[in-house]
Amino acid sequence: MSKTALILQHTQEERGGLFEEILLEQGWELEVLPLFSGSPLPPSIKPFGMTLVLGGPMSANDEEDYPFLKTEIPFIRRALKIGHPVLGICLGAQLMAKALGASVYRGPHKEIGWYWLSQTPSARSDRIFKQFDPYFLVFQWHGETFDLPTEGIGLAGNMAYPNQAFRIGDLTYGLQFHLEMTQPMLETWLSSWADEIKEAKPQPLTAREIYEDAQIYLDRLQAQAYRFFSGYLSLVEKGCLG
Repeated sequence: MSKTALILQHTQEERGGLFEEILLEQGWELEVLPLFSGSPLPPSIKPFGMTLVLGGPMSANDEEDYPFLKTEIPFIRRALKIGHPVLGICLGAQLMAKALGASVYRGPHKEIGWYWLSQTPSARSDRIFKQFDPYFLVFQWHGETFDLPTEGIGLAGNMAYPNQAFRIGDLTYGLQFHLEMTQPMLETWLSSWADEIKEAKPQPLTAREIYEDAQIYLDRLQAQAYRFFSGYLSLVEKGCLG
């Protein structure tokens, strides 16, 4: 199989973070496409071993304001339909849901900072999610949500946002939250989007408090991220035959 990962990037501030580091550690090559700056999508998904669809501040419904979404969503749909391994993060998960016909819409309030999620019963038998605790802490930055695609198996959520992780087939996952977070990414986001934190209602924490919490929780999050993404890449490399 190809060990080149295609990474679809929607904004300068959001890269693959820790996931990119793990890919490189495990001998993968990266092809990062900054779609926001006009990079075209490849004519075929076949040269790539997996696709990482990153987050972004826009909505999956903002196709008029962000024309690259008009080609990206069908591209993701084709990849999903042929069983190509896809991992979507935040906006990426919403784009995957929309590509499969599910609705994406504004949630009850924004989640920015550190939040607890609970596993669904289906997560306990999932190859990757069964290693998570029944309740686990993640980093969030989103205000929209999505309906679970017909093909999807729900894996985690909370009361406000019940659909925060899902699996399609064996090698495709959508995550509403950010396991890929690193300290430099966190500092960039808190600086670039500080006004969003101030304006979000109800938003229990300030940017400073979110940063201070990261000094407690970030190592724990990254340990989860290593287990999750290393396990995922192992499945991808084995073709889910092991």
